[in-house]
Amino acid sequence: MLKIVPLGLLMLSSLLLCGQNLNMTFTASGESGKVDSIKATNLRTNEHVSMPGLDTLILALNTGIETYRDPSGQGIVYPNPFRGRSTFVANIREAETVTVELYTLAGQMIARTQAHVQPGSHAFALSVSRMGVYMISLTTGKATTGYKVICTETTGGGNLISYTGKGQGFLFPELKSTTIYTLGYMPGDIILYRCRGGIHATIIADSPKASTNYTVEFATCADPDGKNYPIVKIGTQTWMAENLAWLPSVSKSANGSDSLKYYYVYNFEDSVVSAAKNTAHYRMYGALYNWNAAMNQQGRQSTAPGTNRAVCPQGWHLPDDSEWKTLEMSLGMSQQDADSMYLRNSGNAGTKLMSTWNWIGFNPGSNGSGFTALPAGYRNTHGGFRSLNDNALFWTATPYDTVSWYRSLDDADSGVYRLRTLRSQGLSVRCVKDAR
Repeated sequence: MLKIVPLGLLMLSSLLLCGQNLNMTFTASGESGKVDSIKATNLRTNEHVSMPGLDTLILALNTGIETYRDPSGQGIVYPNPFRGRSTFVANIREAETVTVELYTLAGQMIARTQAHVQPGSHAFALSVSRMGVYMISLTTGKATTGYKVICTETTGGGNLISYTGKGQGFLFPELKSTTIYTLGYMPGDIILYRCRGGIHATIIADSPKASTNYTVEFATCADPDGKNYPIVKIGTQTWMAENLAWLPSVSKSANGSDSLKYYYVYNFEDSVVSAAKNTAHYRMYGALYNWNAAMNQQGRQSTAPGTNRAVCPQGWHLPDDSEWKTLEMSLGMSQQDADSMYLRNSGNAGTKLMSTWNWIGFNPGSNGSGFTALPAGYRNTHGGFRSLNDNALFWTATPYDTVSWYRSLDDADSGVYRLRTLRSQGLSVRCVKDAR
């Protein structure tokens, strides 16, 4: 995990290389008036940072220089905030040439200096021509570190950093708790943002190429027990980003039916709902449903014409076979593959749906869509549970004679299986938002 520390202390490595840092901001829409918090994760490195929703996240291009962490602080800008001019003081531990650069938040370098220095504290004069927020980067032989500086008033000077000499006996004053939030990235990395606004959670997955203001659409997705699920928009559809966990009853795996409703929790062989909900499997993977439980045959119709709300929350419904095809093709699957059976590999759609964790095979997934499919396994039609950490299986609302269509992801494959199975199987459920 990347640590956030007060302004003026060592923040993060690999900051501000050649103007490639990106500034990411977030604006709420839908059923929440603001973004309360954001957890941003680089899915390649699994590094993550949590921040308030009103702040700016800086994606800093990795330099490959090893991070050098000094809890006492390697540098400080004082005073900060400042009026036109300030001083940057750096603690240098060995004789070497250091580089100090000044950047705008848009990534433009506006001042630069180098100096060969001896061990100790060294001072650099700083001035800027305009009010605003800037970044100073200090590059030594061990690391590149970054510091946010704020100019509140100009004094007519230009943009300048210059070495002014060794700072004998300089004492670092206590700083205000101004914080900068930074996450390392390389071009092509996928950043997953988990955004919260009140009780709502929305996931955004993106491979950013430029500074972006994301519009975060929040929507209620709450089951009858009041659990509100995170959501993710993929193409033109909005999906649940977790497996459904509504559990009105629970059965042993030996009990099953093609015509009655049955609910299961992986490896739980009892009938006490409260005990089932207290298991690690339930908390991680949700519930398993036979097809009639997923369809909730006595049940509720969606507001979307021709669709079954089934066990899904109000405003959501169980996706049919064609809606799964729409999802797959939005992730790069060809129409020909989407319409075929068994494993369809085009577009690597399976990899993009699969989470980056808990899969034990050679294909852990990239989660490039934010769908975050976890390998929850299934309840076998003849009893028992199978394929935890190997497979994720999801019902569709589409019947075929006496069986029904489903989708399967496998840790050995990058595609998506389109298959039919007996309705007594216990599979996971993901719901899709009704069309407006």
